[in-house]
Amino acid sequence: MLLLIISFLVIAVYTAAVCIKAKGVPYSISATYYTLDHKLIFGASMALTAMFLFPVIWEMSTTFTMRLLAIAACIGLIGVGLAPDFKDTWINRIHCGSAALTLLSSQLWVGCTSFWWVLIPVWLAFIVYTVIGMSKRLSGNIWQDFVSTKPMFWCEIAALSTTFGACGLAL
Repeated sequence: MLLLIISFLVIAVYTAAVCIKAKGVPYSISATYYTLDHKLIFGASMALTAMFLFPVIWEMSTTFTMRLLAIAACIGLIGVGLAPDFKDTWINRIHCGSAALTLLSSQLWVGCTSFWWVLIPVWLAFIVYTVIGMSKRLSGNIWQDFVSTKPMFWCEIAALSTTFGACGLAL
C-alpha cells in the first residue's frame, strides 16, 4: 500500500506542480519537460512512478500475461522518462513508442484484473469531456477542435486513473 501511495504522490505532485506553474493544463504531461528549469525532474518523476508502482502491479498479477503487461507498462514509463525530448526526431521514436507501450500495456493489464470495470467510467468520461469540449469550440476544423481539448493530457490522466484505481481497489 505504501509503494502505491508513494507512486501516486510522485506523479500527482509532479503533474499538479507543472499545471500550476503553467497556469493551465499542458498539451501532454511529456510537454511539461520543455517548461522545466531542471529537466531531470521529468525523467525522475516518470522513473520513480514506475519503480514504486511495479511491485504493486507485479503482486496483483495472477497470470504470466499480466506479469508481461506489468513489465511492459513500467518499462514504457521509464522509457518516456529516459527519452523526454520528443521534439528531436530520433528521440521522438523512443518517446512515442514508450508512451504507446505504457498506455496499451497498462490498460490491457487493468482489463485483466478483477477491477476491469474501472475502465468503463474513466474512458467514458474522457470521451464525454472531449465531445463537450469540441462542441464548445466549433471552429469548422474538427481536428483543431479536437486538439484544443488537449486530448493527450486527459488520455494520460485517464490511463493513470484506471491503473491506480484498480490497484487501490485491490488493496
